[in-house]
Amino acid sequence: MDKYLGSGTPFTPRNVLSLLSPIIICGLLLSGCDIENNIDKLTGEQDKQVHALIERTKAHMVFVEGGSFMMGDGGGDDGLPWTRFTDNKPAHKVTLTSYSMGAYEVNYADFDLYTTVNEQPKTMWTKWDRDEVWRAPEFPAGVSWYGAKNYCLWLAKLTELPFDLPTEAQWEFAARNRGENILFATDNGQINEGRNYELNTDYAEPSGTYPPNPLGFYDLSGNMIEWVNDWWAEDYYRHSPEHNPTGPSKGTKKVMRGEPSWSHPAVVTCIRAKSPMNLALLTGIWAFAVCLTKRRHSQISHSTCK
Repeated sequence: MDKYLGSGTPFTPRNVLSLLSPIIICGLLLSGCDIENNIDKLTGEQDKQVHALIERTKAHMVFVEGGSFMMGDGGGDDGLPWTRFTDNKPAHKVTLTSYSMGAYEVNYADFDLYTTVNEQPKTMWTKWDRDEVWRAPEFPAGVSWYGAKNYCLWLAKLTELPFDLPTEAQWEFAARNRGENILFATDNGQINEGRNYELNTDYAEPSGTYPPNPLGFYDLSGNMIEWVNDWWAEDYYRHSPEHNPTGPSKGTKKVMRGEPSWSHPAVVTCIRAKSPMNLALLTGIWAFAVCLTKRRHSQISHSTCK
């Protein structure tokens, strides 16, 4: 069982690869001395690996200056909506404070270190999964919502910083280059086979395979589905607060963003997905990244104790 949240028994059937998504971690950073004090109970190689993971996480943060935008499906220049869905309407004004978010989805190498240190079973490690191409260390980790959340809380415990999953609003603001009215979170706002995704495959690519969006984020249109922190509700956009919305206070399903581009290449920035009710369900295409609030990238400390 997970140490920070009870996740139940993971369900890991072989043929549910199309259900995975990426997670994003949010938090504030502190000095290397505090980190060193919190991981001093680890010994030898694990100590070095955890310290390296923390430093790597900091180095991959991309600063997003806060601002206001119209969140949701506001349609194109012709006045018609982009999608047929109702849970991403109406478009509504949202104002966010500045934050940073991880440029890449967390990979199996880092997530396996987390499970090893905490004496938990590896994710996606059945006899059918462990030898698959997409289970290599450099590929984005397929995890449950609890797995993603607990990884964030683990980092928060080590660093004494409020790491967490990003909110849905933070995810969309980053995907849309600080709220531009664009369909695809790619380098040019379009989605092109070979440039932004590979259609003739049945699994995700290592995060960073294709060009990032103009802010520097990879794979927000495609590769994996991404977990966010918010509960899902059909009508939430009708009464969402303007400032730093965090979703409904309770619910039974979580919001997921993005979609595997190798199965659905038309992944637009305003589409919402909802999770199964079982948030401990484990599949191969739910992934995540990390988020850092109220700090510029240049203020992130990379120091260590001597």
